[in-house]
Amino acid sequence: MVEGDLLDLTLPSLLQALTREKSTAMLRLQRGTEDGADQGTVYFREGTLVHAVAGETVGDDAMYQLLGWSDGRFRLTRDADQQPRTVSAKLASVIVHADAGPSSAGTSSSTEEGSNDERLLHDLLTGLSRLEQDKVRLEEGQLEPGSVPALLLIATVVNSMVAIVTKRCTDSDVLPSRVLPRLEEQQPYMQLLGEDAERISVATAVGVLKTWNSSIEDRQQLFQDLCRALLDVLAFYGNTAGTFFRESREREEWRATFGVFVEGLWAAVRQIQAAEPEAGKVS
Repeated sequence: MVEGDLLDLTLPSLLQALTREKSTAMLRLQRGTEDGADQGTVYFREGTLVHAVAGETVGDDAMYQLLGWSDGRFRLTRDADQQPRTVSAKLASVIVHADAGPSSAGTSSSTEEGSNDERLLHDLLTGLSRLEQDKVRLEEGQLEPGSVPALLLIATVVNSMVAIVTKRCTDSDVLPSRVLPRLEEQQPYMQLLGEDAERISVATAVGVLKTWNSSIEDRQQLFQDLCRALLDVLAFYGNTAGTFFRESREREEWRATFGVFVEGLWAAVRQIQAAEPEAGKVS
């Protein structure tokens, strides 16, 4: 049995270690006082994250809650019991890229920089794992049919990344009101996007889709072009987040993980049928 503090060894670093060692184990987590403590449990089977519990919540939702814990205690024990698969493979693949453990090499200055980068990586990957839930909704068709709900969901994902970056960076050049005009030079459909209170707005794009009276194929192409424009904005902010790192190891890990996420989101977009329910009717 191994016990410790999440301030010393973060949850993402624990998860990565269990994956790397192909462990079959149970990781119990607790924070707060004994009387009012929050508790959670994560289960691994041969290095695969399979099951998570946080209070009354299980599966992906439980994992999202636990990833938000920056403090608490953990206890790692072997787990011989077969557990149900409640954590999606897609979410697990994002989570286990995290490596936020403390560095033991180098000077005190480089160690401090490494610790800052590790904390940043942990925060970014935690945020990305939450966005993974929206991507899964898109992939599994858990939205109303048609292009508008899908476009609104993608805009929500983009604005979540905008918020992450603008919260950490005071440079006005990363505000959407500055970014969109620059991106318009390379992506013409960017002109159908807008900004409202320094967040990306798709009101104009939605209006165009709703009034589109050409063929279903043209609507499909327009929808994908608009999504491509949104993903270009997402890529800009994801790459900007990469510039916050001082060390190349964490920077490259973030860029690789973020790249996989964007590719998966684009693949999900291509599966969406853009025809609205009423668009299939002959007028």
